[in-house]
Amino acid sequence: MKKLVILPSKKTKYFNIFLKIKELKLSNITFIYHNKLDLKLIKKYDIIIFEKLSNTILKKVSDYKIVIIQIGNYKSYNKLVDVFIDPFFKQIQKSVTNFVKGSFQPIQLDFNNNTELNYILNVITLLDWDTKFWKKKICFIGPKRLTSNIIFRCNKFIRKNNPHMVQYLANCHDANSIKIAESNNFAFKDIRITLDKKVNFLKKKIKKNITFKKATIEDYKLIRDTAIKSYKESRYYFDDHFPVKKVKEFYSGWLKKAILGKFDDICFLICFKNKPVGFCTLRINNNYAQIGLFSISEQYQNRGFSKLLLNYVENELYKLNISNLSVVTQARNHRALEAYQVSGFKIYRTEIWYHKWIV
Repeated sequence: MKKLVILPSKKTKYFNIFLKIKELKLSNITFIYHNKLDLKLIKKYDIIIFEKLSNTILKKVSDYKIVIIQIGNYKSYNKLVDVFIDPFFKQIQKSVTNFVKGSFQPIQLDFNNNTELNYILNVITLLDWDTKFWKKKICFIGPKRLTSNIIFRCNKFIRKNNPHMVQYLANCHDANSIKIAESNNFAFKDIRITLDKKVNFLKKKIKKNITFKKATIEDYKLIRDTAIKSYKESRYYFDDHFPVKKVKEFYSGWLKKAILGKFDDICFLICFKNKPVGFCTLRINNNYAQIGLFSISEQYQNRGFSKLLLNYVENELYKLNISNLSVVTQARNHRALEAYQVSGFKIYRTEIWYHKWIV
């Protein structure tokens, strides 16, 4: 989609974010300064990105069904804005007026994470790796909140590019986004739960015959089957369009790349009598770490191995001065949820995965 970035005339604390957008080298993007703004010019674009514009201008832009992305100081909800980004926003008081529909909050981005910013600014993105792996043209809608303008432009993109499938990750507390997704033939596939915790040094519990180590490629064959069997909780398994054989390959490939440091950065093993019986892969970004894959072999489950491995991982991250650890799992994976919560993780965010198949 064609994007127009309107650069602020004055340098505020948000100006560096616009410079960051320039560094991303997004396709189909134009930069102009605010004093060069022309409504006739705006009509040629699908998305506008700005810090400050009057409601008079925004109303005309919205009438063109253009996606409006504002990056600036969030003060109050503006129904004309489709996406509001404020990395400096601090929520002082939680709204409790409507537990079902929730309350609007601006997006608080980690600007070290270029991927998330790319997805949001593009609105809808063709996923190159996914398309190549699944041999199906797959797209992803970046904003968690859907609006009439966003779905209008996404549908226009879909008609032009003919993808096989579009995936969308919704804020489960936004009733309007859910209604828009389902009325546009997006089908529910999964509830995605993100948990996190502060990293602390934990007292080591010495268990007989239990050891830990960093995985090497020689260990891959020993734990590959454990990774393959973890696929039954994934959204791909619950979508018949994805062959089970390819879903298994997806998870075994993820594990192998994590061991080699090509996708996740590292893989730790828990061993019983020197035999690997479980693993945890990690991606590390500055002082933040995220668990990618975590699994214990079936015959060693319900024996406390999950907690032992999570404690070991946390201590290793503490040595690296990592302050936060997060993990994503599925709501249907009760065993994993219980294991993470027993180890001190708290639910941070709940979202819904939708798939829309076109071809």
